[in-house]
Amino acid sequence: MSVIFPGNYVAHLNAYRDQGVVAIPGVEFYRLVGAVLVNPDNDSISETDGSLAIGTYECKVLSPDLRQDDKPRMDRPMTIPANAVVYRTAISAPGLQEATVAGTATITLESLGINAPTSATLTAEANGFFPADGVSSALNSIVDGTAVSTSFETDVDVTTDAILIPALNPSAGACRNSPSAILVEVCYYVPAPAPDIDDVSIPYAVEAGQGY
Repeated sequence: MSVIFPGNYVAHLNAYRDQGVVAIPGVEFYRLVGAVLVNPDNDSISETDGSLAIGTYECKVLSPDLRQDDKPRMDRPMTIPANAVVYRTAISAPGLQEATVAGTATITLESLGINAPTSATLTAEANGFFPADGVSSALNSIVDGTAVSTSFETDVDVTTDAILIPALNPSAGACRNSPSAILVEVCYYVPAPAPDIDDVSIPYAVEAGQGY
């Protein structure tokens, strides 16, 4: 795990490396982004026909290694640590379409515990595709002194209520229907650790006879 500070915040936080940012002294903020892959060409959990069945799926934080041929991918479960306070959630579904094109399919983020934001629900549009901008929860108050989190590590899961298929909008013709995935963002904060030896200037010890 690594934490960056104001002045060094020049890129997206790296969820795979558990990278957070200190924006308020004593508090570390994290942006966790995970996915449910649906592309049949890749290492996904889709059906043999390339569709994603109705069900509840565990999100994964994807490895930055894009190769899939010479070794297993090192994706890891998307989990919120104990004593974390979630203040925002968001869902998008690029490259996915409702199989029946009814415009009623939903993707819902499961509950993340006490005082977490209302679970975000993404609903398909009339053409069966999901809004390009996705959906996010209302922003909870940050560091208000009253927020309480669950005391245990929590998995991040999403539930679908319709069959979804990989497709592009607009169509890419003969190109592969990729990328196709459910993307989930969870923003949370945790208390910063107590001070360590690097936070103070402790004078060096002086042995007898070293004085000038």
